[in-house]
Amino acid sequence: MGKYARDISALKTRGWYAKEVKDLKNWKIQLIALGALLVITGIIIFFFLSPGARARKNSRLQTQADRAISAGNFVDAEVALRHALEVAAEDPDLLYKLGTVLEREGVLGQARDSFIAASRARKSPEPGYAAGMVSLKLNQREEAENFFKDNNLNWPDHLPTLYQLGAILANKGKCGEAVKYFEKIIQLQPSEAEAYNNLGYCYYSLGEMEKARDRLKKALELRPGFEAAQKSLETVEADLAGKPQPGATVKEKACKTCR
Repeated sequence: MGKYARDISALKTRGWYAKEVKDLKNWKIQLIALGALLVITGIIIFFFLSPGARARKNSRLQTQADRAISAGNFVDAEVALRHALEVAAEDPDLLYKLGTVLEREGVLGQARDSFIAASRARKSPEPGYAAGMVSLKLNQREEAENFFKDNNLNWPDHLPTLYQLGAILANKGKCGEAVKYFEKIIQLQPSEAEAYNNLGYCYYSLGEMEKARDRLKKALELRPGFEAAQKSLETVEADLAGKPQPGATVKEKACKTCR
C-alpha cells in the first residue's frame, strides 16, 4: 500500500514538473513574440515616422508635384503639395509653390494666403512680392502697396518690389515718393532703362523739367528706340522750349510699362 502511494506521488510530481516546463516554454515563446513585435514596430517607426522617412515622403510628393506642374496638371500638383504640407506644415518652399499652383488655377485668395504664410519665414523676397502681385490682380491696390512696402523693409534691394512701389505711388499722383524707389533702382542697376523712363515721368509731373529730360535721354541711351521715352522726351523738350505739344503729356507715356 505504501509503495503504491509513493508511485502515485511520483507520478503527480512528474506531472507538475511537466506542466511547469510547458508553461515556461510558453512564456519564452511569448517573450520572443513580444520581442519580434517590438522590432517590427521599431522598423515601422524608422521607415515611416522618423525624420528621415518624413523627408523621403516629402521629397517624393514634391517630385510628384513638379511633374504635375510640368504637365500642366495643377489640380494634381495641388493635391501632392497639400499632402507634403501635412508632413512639413510650415515649409516656406512648399507654401510658395502651392501659392503659384493656386494662382495658376485662378484661386487667388487662397494663393495669396499661401504666399503670406511662406513670406513669414523671410527666406526670400519672392513670397511677399507674389502676395502683392496677387492683390493687384484682385484689384486691391492698398493691400498690394502694403505688401510691397513690407517686402521692401525686409528686402530693400529687390528690384521688382521697388518697381511696383514706384509705379503704384506714381499712378496715385505721389511722384515725390515714387522718385526715391526709381532712383534706388538705378543706384542698384544703372542699366535699367525702364527706371530712367519712369523717373522722367515723375520729374515732369513734379515740374523738374531738366531732371526729366536727363532721365529720359539716359533711358534712350540705354535702350535706343525706346518709343515711350522718345515721345516723352519730345514733350519735355517742347515744354522747355516754350512750345508745348497739344494733347501730349509725359504722363500718358510713362509708367505704363512698370514691372
